[in-house]
Amino acid sequence: MKIRLIQRKNGLLAVIGGSVQPVARVARAFPKSNPGRFVGLLGEDGHEICLIEDPGALDADSQGILNAALKDAYFIPRIREILSVAPRGTGGEWTVVAEDGEIVFRTQDREALDGSKPPAITVTDENGRRYWIEDYWAMDRESRNTIRELVPDEVLRRRARVVSIRR
Repeated sequence: MKIRLIQRKNGLLAVIGGSVQPVARVARAFPKSNPGRFVGLLGEDGHEICLIEDPGALDADSQGILNAALKDAYFIPRIREILSVAPRGTGGEWTVVAEDGEIVFRTQDREALDGSKPPAITVTDENGRRYWIEDYWAMDRESRNTIRELVPDEVLRRRARVVSIRR
């Protein structure tokens, strides 16, 4: 079945076998093991409209549109500085300076911070968008102090090991 993508001001459209469907989001089916194949087009309800097995088989315009949508979906802004984190229920409202400017977002809870690759921390907001702190320990003191109580244990343990090895 032929698939063509069209970029409009208000979003992405997929023309699938003559039927036009609005696309709310694009998602790689296997982002780590096979990132160049199998891209899902999802509707407003989160359900899959179609699966593009080989994005390279799309026409050139559709490939460009899909690549731009994927870049936008998978771009993770790097947090350079943390200006504030105001408590909001079990989560918080963060004001940060990222590589693309000042951003304000909300997290749901402490679990929104992933420190599984210390000293890096990935922060996920309440909408599922991710932000990246490349090295918690390399941030300025004020930024570190702002989130000290939220830092995942893995990041703290990693620092303790590095300090004790150096002694």
